[in-house]
Amino acid sequence: MARIGPGLGKQVLITVLGLGFLVLVPPRGARTQDSSAAAPQRQLPYLIPQTVFVGDPGRLVVPLGPVWEDFQPLIREQAETESWASPDLVIQRIELENHGGTVRLLIDLVAYTTGLVALPDLAIPELQSQGISTLGLQVPIASILNRDGLVLSGPLPPPSIPGTGILIYGTAVGLFLLILTGIGFRLWGRDRLKVLQERFSRRRLIRSLQRIIDDLGKDLGDAASGHHEQELLNRLSGEFRRFLSLFTGIPCHTLTAGEFSALPPLIPSPQVPESGEAKPPGNDRALLSGFFLCGFFRRCDTLRFSGTCISPGELLGILNELQRFTHTLDQADRERNRLIGRSPLKRKGAA
Repeated sequence: MARIGPGLGKQVLITVLGLGFLVLVPPRGARTQDSSAAAPQRQLPYLIPQTVFVGDPGRLVVPLGPVWEDFQPLIREQAETESWASPDLVIQRIELENHGGTVRLLIDLVAYTTGLVALPDLAIPELQSQGISTLGLQVPIASILNRDGLVLSGPLPPPSIPGTGILIYGTAVGLFLLILTGIGFRLWGRDRLKVLQERFSRRRLIRSLQRIIDDLGKDLGDAASGHHEQELLNRLSGEFRRFLSLFTGIPCHTLTAGEFSALPPLIPSPQVPESGEAKPPGNDRALLSGFFLCGFFRRCDTLRFSGTCISPGELLGILNELQRFTHTLDQADRERNRLIGRSPLKRKGAA
């Protein structure tokens, strides 16, 4: 029998031990693959929506893994879940469904308290037969009244409307100019305004007297009886006295014809300007004196109280005389206003 050398026997022993290890111990990759196939990964429960507030409906989805052979769908409405209701939690609906080969338990609920709300153990035979229990499931409920982490924001900036700045600054500038105008008018414009008011008042009175004369002339042409002329003369005398009272500021209603001679000229004669312009003729200026008014009202009173009928010719002569007076007064007033407007500073210094 042949002897095996020590070196050859050692090599044979090592080869046999290596083959036995390969047969008994599978490779690392194959072992990992088998373990993952035998134990599929399980998903965790989740909420729809992700944040459920107090009093709002929510849905808890519990994945249960692959579909089993005797799977039967399950639906329980609110009428069948009232026995599990509590003051803090109301279960509205329960459903067991097959979703793409995966069994899911859907629980529709409404919570009335905040924090982690625990679900009761739902005593449903179909779930208990499969070893499914809801005991230990908790649902986080949030509250909009929870002030943790809430900070008041700062005040909003004022709204910027186009044109607001122009409106504000324009109003301020307008008020400032208005105040300056009022101050300037109070210091320098009061006398000027008073002069303008007197000028407009005189012009208005003269125009009103001209209208009265025109109306009396039309009434005189309408009728030609003695009583009618008497009425027109009385009206003319009264209207003329009222005009003189307003124009001079003197109560002329009670003056006699002789008292009118003491009145000053209705419009003083202007001074001769430096330009050498002549004054209005003296005869015309005489119509504006008290002597003319004295003679005018004396003739009117003679006709009124003579006891005889007034002829239309006599009344027409008085109207023409009054028309000349009004025309002269109008021209004199215009001349006076023109001279005042040309040299106000010189007249002020002379005064």
